[in-house]
Amino acid sequence: MAAIHAAKRGADVLLVEKGVFGKSGCTILGGYSCNAALGLADKRDNPRVHFEDTVREGKFLSDQTLVDVYTSEAPDRIYELYEYGARFEKVDDHFAQGVMPGSTHPRACFIDDRTGQALMAALRREASHQEKIRIHHETIVTRLVLEDGRVVGATALRLRNTQPVCYSAKATVIATGGGSQLFQYSTTSVDNTGDGLILAFDAGAELQDMEFVQFYPTVQCYPRLLGLNPTAPAGLRLQARARIYNAEGRDFVEEKIADWHLKATRDVLAQMVYQEIMEGRGTPHGGVFIDVSHLPPEEVEREFACNGFFDKLLRMGIDLRTDPIETGVAAHYFMGGTKVNDRCETAAPGLFAAGEAMAGVDGANRLGGNALSEILVFGARAGDYAADYAAGAPRHPRLGKVEFLEPIPRHYESDEERVRPVRLKRAIQRIMWEKVGVIREGASLQQASEELEDLERKQLGRLMMHSQLKVYNREVLDSIEVRRMMILAQIIAAAASMRRESRGAHARVDHPHRDYKEWLVNLVVRKEEEGFSISKAPVRLDKLQVEEQ
Repeated sequence: MAAIHAAKRGADVLLVEKGVFGKSGCTILGGYSCNAALGLADKRDNPRVHFEDTVREGKFLSDQTLVDVYTSEAPDRIYELYEYGARFEKVDDHFAQGVMPGSTHPRACFIDDRTGQALMAALRREASHQEKIRIHHETIVTRLVLEDGRVVGATALRLRNTQPVCYSAKATVIATGGGSQLFQYSTTSVDNTGDGLILAFDAGAELQDMEFVQFYPTVQCYPRLLGLNPTAPAGLRLQARARIYNAEGRDFVEEKIADWHLKATRDVLAQMVYQEIMEGRGTPHGGVFIDVSHLPPEEVEREFACNGFFDKLLRMGIDLRTDPIETGVAAHYFMGGTKVNDRCETAAPGLFAAGEAMAGVDGANRLGGNALSEILVFGARAGDYAADYAAGAPRHPRLGKVEFLEPIPRHYESDEERVRPVRLKRAIQRIMWEKVGVIREGASLQQASEELEDLERKQLGRLMMHSQLKVYNREVLDSIEVRRMMILAQIIAAAASMRRESRGAHARVDHPHRDYKEWLVNLVVRKEEEGFSISKAPVRLDKLQVEEQ
């Protein structure tokens, strides 16, 4: 979206994609909902109501200026995507809109249960029609290049031949998503390793709200749902009145939240499910049961026939009319990211950020259905303002020969003292899941920081590779990603330790209550000569005041 908008404003655009453009990343995994207050399903809905829902769900830590921009412009971006070929489902002559937990009115536009995939296909087609857009696939950016404190380009590595390349640019947009692959269990694509956040951070941009990681509450656990999105079980709770119960047969969600299906938001439900599992009431495969077998068989078959879900499961030997599915919790989305203003500008001149790579809209917890429309709104704004910035920027930078600073490990045959990058990745993921996961505690967060520092000191400098391939060498990619994961993991653990309260997706057993007096602040992370610093920034409540104490 950023590339398309920048090109339409006359800029020459290079789109650098870590994977294959249109077929990698997390957008194509987006299932059902793309929120915009069109007021079609319910005339009472409007951008102001959407604004209030988003701020309340963010537990009042959202940047209200950014939320206002988002909710005001989301309708226009939906209609723009329709022009690009995203055929949202209709009722009569207008878009159908479904309701998501936490939303006052139905405002989720959708294309079957593959909305993200359809949006990405439409954007890919439109981008391919823009003569001013060039695309470099399977290229990972290794470093942003600075000149007099301004971002003027980047170094990168082409994965197909392990060759370095250098780009110069008057303006750069980071739109690389979050980093949920830092956790042992995740719903995201394997390339979701926080690259853009650390690139921006190293270039002088600030990070914000990094302690807030959304965990998805219903992720396939058993049986394995082959070929289906790991969040597929969500359809059972969103489309039908599913039961969620533990190994003892207790409907533990219903016991705590009556009629929970459209009331229990992701943070609340994920914490409840996780607690059941951790307290020993989980299923044989480490989850809880989600089940619709109590509903009339014909209703189950009819409800899940439209997207082929029922038949797909039946071919796997799972009959939803009689069989439950075991479902667990996994890391899903970063509310935090690069701090930006309403022009998507970061603290590093010449650098912009959009989508999940930016912070501010979601606060302490993202409202279900906001992600896909949020990336459209701020992708468009980032492209527009980056193009304007480039038009008024100084001469096009001539970078010349820029040193390729991302160290690639040496090859080795056998050496027990050396560490393979994937092994270090798994160690980081284990620490983050066990000690910085769904429910946190001060001592374990401190332990996580110590263990991560120990890994960095003892193992990061000993990375070596088995493979000597020059073509699509996975170990080369792992070695670049794991260095970013190490820094990002330490930042998240430190921010989670610093915030001594429970708010949204950040749950502390040693500080179980929300503290509006002390912690109505955003935590802002800045790079220092030695590591990083974290400071408090008071939240501006200029459009909606806190309504609860």
